[in-house]
Amino acid sequence: MNVKAVSDYAPEDAALLCSVGRLVCAWTMLEQSLETKITMLREAMGDVRTVGARTRPTMTKLMTELRTMVSMRDRRNASALTEISGIERDMQRIDRFRALIIQGFQQPEPGGFTCRDGRNNIQHVALEQLETEIEALETVANRLLAV
Repeated sequence: MNVKAVSDYAPEDAALLCSVGRLVCAWTMLEQSLETKITMLREAMGDVRTVGARTRPTMTKLMTELRTMVSMRDRRNASALTEISGIERDMQRIDRFRALIIQGFQQPEPGGFTCRDGRNNIQHVALEQLETEIEALETVANRLLAV
């Protein structure tokens, strides 16, 4: 088995390592966008509590809170709730991809890298696919702020 230390990665692997880091950062930015949106909604409703004052809430809890606040704000308009449902579906898909990358990363391969999924199957992930998911995360963050 060929085990490679991170310090042994070649310069041509820099794009891969950078993209994996960008995926992690884009997810964090999505979380921050969601927290910002909830804070804005709370302030508009006269509530000044901070999001997750004691412990950092999960994305599921944040999305539940967002859905609740939007439904209170837009009692007669279901379009925002429909958009939130779409955002949640996209987030779940991207989160599964993110988990595959973070938990299953194996090694660089030509044009991308290999991962092992939860069933121990090897999957090749192309750098283009990684870039597409990073862009999708940025789009979802913008959609969240627009709700």
